[in-house]
Amino acid sequence: MSFVINQAKQHYRKALLIELGIIIFATLIVSVFRFDVTMSFLSGLLSSFLPFCLFVYWIFFRFTPKNQSKMTALYRGEGLKWLLTIVLVVASFKLMMNLNVLAFFIGYIMMLVFNNLIPFVLSKVKI
Repeated sequence: MSFVINQAKQHYRKALLIELGIIIFATLIVSVFRFDVTMSFLSGLLSSFLPFCLFVYWIFFRFTPKNQSKMTALYRGEGLKWLLTIVLVVASFKLMMNLNVLAFFIGYIMMLVFNNLIPFVLSKVKI
């Protein structure tokens, strides 16, 4: 079981680095073409990426007592992910005065797709 968990850790570590590169690249591309919506787009990307990072940390990289159930850790991680997502989306809408809603949700949905697609592809492709 330890081999499978260590392999999953490596896949998610690579996935997070790839997603971080995508965030930087996509933000630069958007800033070149539409500088006025860059912060809204970046806010959407981060509103999806940061909760995913918290979830991956909670499941794979946090020190836990041996008697804690893996399902308990999974449910708590998912709950924290949803809570952080709600906080970040509400903060984006409340604190950003010139929020472009379309750019925000394009970034948010784009990162949701990558959050699911990249770990799946890494599990199928041996890199």
